[in-house]
Amino acid sequence: MKKHEEILALSEKLTPRRQEFFKDVISRRTRHFTMVCEDLFDPHNISAIIRTAEVYGFQDVHIIEEINPYRVAKSVLKGSFKWLSLYRYQQREACYKNLRKQGYQIAVASTNATKTIAEVDLSQPTAFYMGTEFKGNNPETLSQADVEFILPQYGVTESMNVSVAAGVLMTYADIFLQTKGREAYTISGEEKEELLFNWYERSAFGVEKNSPLKDITIDDLI
Repeated sequence: MKKHEEILALSEKLTPRRQEFFKDVISRRTRHFTMVCEDLFDPHNISAIIRTAEVYGFQDVHIIEEINPYRVAKSVLKGSFKWLSLYRYQQREACYKNLRKQGYQIAVASTNATKTIAEVDLSQPTAFYMGTEFKGNNPETLSQADVEFILPQYGVTESMNVSVAAGVLMTYADIFLQTKGREAYTISGEEKEELLFNWYERSAFGVEKNSPLKDITIDDLI
């Protein structure tokens, strides 16, 4: 009840049209798929992945900065981060543990794999790991992977840019949701209410009071 009252109070600061727009977008939000940015170096790449995830309605993005710090390019983000739930980890082990706790299978794109993305069982909640630009996924991540797959490629060039590859993966994931019925994979009513509160508050006051970015440690998962 308290959260509902807080939402009503915040709604006075938004136009009715803005409120309905937020509710409509949130009704299609999903956590069935999530993207993991593992030690990405280029701020443009991580920003492009975050922005694309928001456009596709994937609510969560996980960021590992065990080696490379989390940096973004605001000109690429276009404010998209405000509508997401971003989780940052100093230790990759904390990310594995958090994802496992939530029931995700860990999926890693690899040029050495024989299975294509089209053969991956996407009916399971899936976390797609995007490895660093220079070396790909960390060996520890590869050892943790439940499934390795390859993206369809027909050219001479060995691999795609990491943010482009992420966009391709999210397209495959979105086609799965469209085919199976997105409504079966959207967030729960309680999650929608929490998200609505966050969006109202961020829209009214900015992100300083209610940051989309949350730091997660091993201790938080005990």
